[in-house]
Amino acid sequence: MKLKKINDLFNATTTNHLETQELGIKFSKFIKNGDIVTLNGDLGSGKTTFVKGVLMGLGYESEVTSPTYTLINEYRTKYNIIHLDCYREKDINRWLNIGLIDYFNNQNILFIEWAENIKNILPNKTKNLFFEVIKSNQRLIKYYE
Repeated sequence: MKLKKINDLFNATTTNHLETQELGIKFSKFIKNGDIVTLNGDLGSGKTTFVKGVLMGLGYESEVTSPTYTLINEYRTKYNIIHLDCYREKDINRWLNIGLIDYFNNQNILFIEWAENIKNILPNKTKNLFFEVIKSNQRLIKYYE
C-alpha cells in the first residue's frame, strides 16, 4: 500500500517499540523544513521511540536519547532535527532566554515533547501527535493538524 497523505498513517496502534519506530520511519517521509511537531502523551508512551524512528527514516545512525534532562537534542540528517522536552522546564521565559524562538525557522524541524507547557510561544501551524498507553505493550498514536 502506498501512503499518499499523512492521515493514512494514523490512528495507529503499535504493540512494541519496533512498530512505534516503524511508524516514525513512515512519518519521516512527510516532514519538511519548518515543521513543528508536538508529541503529546504520558511518560513512557513512546514519544522518544517515535523520534528514533523518524531519525532512522532520515538515515541517522547514531544514538538517539530523550532530551528530558538536556532539554534540547540536535541531530543532523538531511534536515536539522531539533528534539525538545518541556517536561522539566515549564518557565516560558527560560525557554525564551535559551533561544527557543531562534529554532522556529525554515532551517529546522522541531519535535517538542510536553509542548503544552510552552503553547503560548508556539507558532500557530503545528503538527500534533498524541500517544496513549493502552496496555503495557500497546500504544495508540493519533495525528491532528
